[in-house]
Amino acid sequence: MADGRGILHCNDARLTAAQARRAKHLAGGRLDLMALQTSGASWHPICYEYPPEEMAKVSMAKRISKLRAAQRLVRQTEPELAVPFAGPPCFLDAEVSHLNWVLDQRDGAFCDPEVSTAWLREHLPKQRWDYFLPGDAVDLDTGDITRDPVSAEFSFADAGAYLDRYAADRAEAIAGVLAGYPEPGPDLFDRFKAHFTHLGGLSDYFNRHIAMIVRFEITGPNGGVWDVDFAPGGATVSTASPDVRPHYRITTAGRWLDTVLTGRMAWEDLLISFRLSLYRDPDVYNDYLVGLLKHANAPALQAVEEYETGRDESERITVACDGARYDIPRYCPHAGEDLSVGAVVRDGQIHCLAHNFAFDLATGECLNARAANLTSRRVS
Repeated sequence: MADGRGILHCNDARLTAAQARRAKHLAGGRLDLMALQTSGASWHPICYEYPPEEMAKVSMAKRISKLRAAQRLVRQTEPELAVPFAGPPCFLDAEVSHLNWVLDQRDGAFCDPEVSTAWLREHLPKQRWDYFLPGDAVDLDTGDITRDPVSAEFSFADAGAYLDRYAADRAEAIAGVLAGYPEPGPDLFDRFKAHFTHLGGLSDYFNRHIAMIVRFEITGPNGGVWDVDFAPGGATVSTASPDVRPHYRITTAGRWLDTVLTGRMAWEDLLISFRLSLYRDPDVYNDYLVGLLKHANAPALQAVEEYETGRDESERITVACDGARYDIPRYCPHAGEDLSVGAVVRDGQIHCLAHNFAFDLATGECLNARAANLTSRRVS
């Protein structure tokens, strides 16, 4: 609450529909302004190695999934004013500037606020939408928006030229920052091995669900090609063999890996920095691998295990698809989204809109990620 006005800031939060409704209730049953994230800090598909046609397909699916998630939250809360934030990522450093393809508003994976606002207005026309630029102000008593005269001169259509000028202005500062990340020493592999041996001992539950070989291609001085085999009992680290087919491949420079091994940066920070590339075969997201890297501590991993193995499935719903009816848990086994309001059912599948996990209704199997079974059953 701010001076008696209800504001829900979701710009850097993945709220479920139930959480958003609860927030509105706590704000007195009215939201004067709701800020929404329509372009998240996600390394998929930007950092993944796909053929061009596949990249375009995956990128559009990513964009639409995020917009539908924002649409769902607003439909559940009906704020007086809904404001999309978090435009597409942009890159000024030459090492990653090639990733600025994501700014393409026809094929890019993420929308700028202007494009996302137009899409959301079309799909929820009775809802009031608008977006802000730096310096803009909104009067919550009247709903009037005052535009900043400097920002008003900016156009998202000119973003490429703007970034070129911006990168040139910041080149010296960027070079200074990069100079603080030296190349690693000859003990890099030994420290890499110790790091993943430690991670592999944190949670056998996670090891069983990862259950694959992850190959690391480390470029630059003292790098190499190394495999980490996650299996029950721990993780085995070795120099890669040409006879071994990995399921995931992660490529990054040795100096960036070094920041993780020294604790200067977490794996999640490295992923969101986009200073790596990834490939997976089959192309199935493994949430347990990412979770192990992100959390990297036993209590957090134990909490995830307790949630997944102890969740209450007594509250169930029935969904219809292609002439059949299925009994499923009300809440998604991945992160607890309410599937009665936060899902799309089509083509024999249910798609959870919170994180775009898709489950086969006939078998309960997650089709696009490593996740717990939905435990669905056909009833007619």
